Amino acid sequence: MSTADRPGPDPEDVDAEFARLTQGLDLGDGELTVEDLLGAAPEGAAPAAEPAAEEEQIPAVAVVATTVADARALAGVIRLGREARTDGIDIPAGTRTHDASTGAVAVGPLQETAAHDLAAITSSALQRNGIVLFWRRGDRMTATRYRNGERGEDVSPAIVLGAVDDLVEQLLLGALELSDLGEGADPVAMSRAEALEAISGGEQGGEGRRGRGRRR
Repeated sequence: MSTADRPGPDPEDVDAEFARLTQGLDLGDGELTVEDLLGAAPEGAAPAAEPAAEEEQIPAVAVVATTVADARALAGVIRLGREARTDGIDIPAGTRTHDASTGAVAVGPLQETAAHDLAAITSSALQRNGIVLFWRRGDRMTATRYRNGERGEDVSPAIVLGAVDDLVEQLLLGALELSDLGEGADPVAMSRAEALEAISGGEQGGEGRRGRGRRR
């Protein structure tokens, strides 16, 4: 029997099979396309994960490099910087300040938005003194200048790392963990009076300032 002589499928069977395949699909008033069929998720299947949500699961580290004399004074600066903001951003949870040879740093395991919030708050209180936010997540590393509470230009981290304490680079590269720095000072836990006292004490000499040595 030739191909031409073979009986075709029963039209009723074809209709029944098509009805089974398309059961539960909302066809609306338009035509059903191949993309419609291929893109229909199986019943009970979990939705695809958003790329942004997956990235949020990757550990990140933020380092705000300043010229403030010591860690406690910087914590006071950040505490008062929050009051200076009118946009409602707050000090990110996990922020700590630590001494360094080139100026105290504020650090935290912060995702990108929180890292920029911290930099904006810090620079709001420092006014004319510029700061640099270093941030890394996975293979991505950035450096951004801030002044007067405003985000400035993005710069190559390699260019500005040479001007700050070695510990900044070590944190970004994973040679140091945040926990290796010790407890540090917590700006969130400070009262306004404590912040003013810390800033005043830092301006008078910055006792206890220490660091791991400026990069050469």
